[in-house]
Amino acid sequence: MRRTVAVLAAMAAVVFGGSAVTQAAPRSAPVAVATQPEAGPAGAQASCTKRNVSHYDAWTQRTWTADWVCGNRAGAPLHGCASFIPACGVIGWIDTSSSWFVCWGRGAQHSGGNNIWYYTQGDRSAPGEGGRQGWGFIPAVDVWTSTDPWPGMTECNIA
Repeated sequence: MRRTVAVLAAMAAVVFGGSAVTQAAPRSAPVAVATQPEAGPAGAQASCTKRNVSHYDAWTQRTWTADWVCGNRAGAPLHGCASFIPACGVIGWIDTSSSWFVCWGRGAQHSGGNNIWYYTQGDRSAPGEGGRQGWGFIPAVDVWTSTDPWPGMTECNIA
């Protein structure tokens, strides 16, 4: 039921230019936008929509006051930091093809040809990573944007 409400709220935000959604989605899962089909970067909408919503991140003990809904690769892994090193392994996954992201940071170079990574709360956590509550980084190659970092998105400044 909550996922249905979140999908309807996200669709309303698209239809009404983002002003219809003023309340945060549940912290347990990113918002899915049902109108965005699963597609690769060439076929996906390469943009993000800003929303003024709050998300509390218990891992960093920060409250993010805005997010950006972007298309992304469904099933993409989230990492503990903006790197592929073993210390920053996979902590969870994004199962949806459209998700919200609260910020971006610089990290390891990835196959997208840059070092930009986006921070979000995934749909599920890897075994033993429940304490992070799904918060992690995804390389920009897995987020459908026309430019990285996305203009206007907050820089993370997470150590």
